[in-house]
Amino acid sequence: MDNIFFNISDLKSCGKNVLIGKTVRIRYPELVEIGDNVIIDDFTYISTALKIHDNVHISSGCKIIGGKSAFVEMKSFSTLAPNVVLSAGSDDYTSGIATPMVPLEFKANAVIGKIILNKHCIVGASSVVLPNITFEEGACVGALSLVNKNLEEYTLYGGVSAKELKKRNKNEIINLEMKLYESK
Repeated sequence: MDNIFFNISDLKSCGKNVLIGKTVRIRYPELVEIGDNVIIDDFTYISTALKIHDNVHISSGCKIIGGKSAFVEMKSFSTLAPNVVLSAGSDDYTSGIATPMVPLEFKANAVIGKIILNKHCIVGASSVVLPNITFEEGACVGALSLVNKNLEEYTLYGGVSAKELKKRNKNEIINLEMKLYESK
């Protein structure tokens, strides 16, 4: 029987000042790397290879899924608001058998990919990000959005499907990051 509970020592790596909620579940902890100053809030479920850089927050109720062959990377200062779904793997549903309980060759058009959130990216509450998506540095998406295409740097998106809403202030964000490191 596979156990979704895990021990911190089973993680591929874990940095300093990391807080993981008691109800967080990680199916494949040996595929998860966590940097410094990271918080993963309660009721989060992770079932894919995941690399979390420094200064990242994953809010409660998030799902980071895709299976052992998929990959998600969250670079420094990226954030997931509550109930976000990052789905780095997905079934097509038009052919094959759509269940994680059968080998990939029976799934026909399964998409196994990756999701990359570069520095300063934010995914708003209850949004869904589909496989093979890259958020360029500073890209963010508002609540209740569906991300099915790559997002440009320092741009705010929203909606189903996510559309550009406005540009973010790149210089301000970079300057604040520099001040943060200077204050340490």
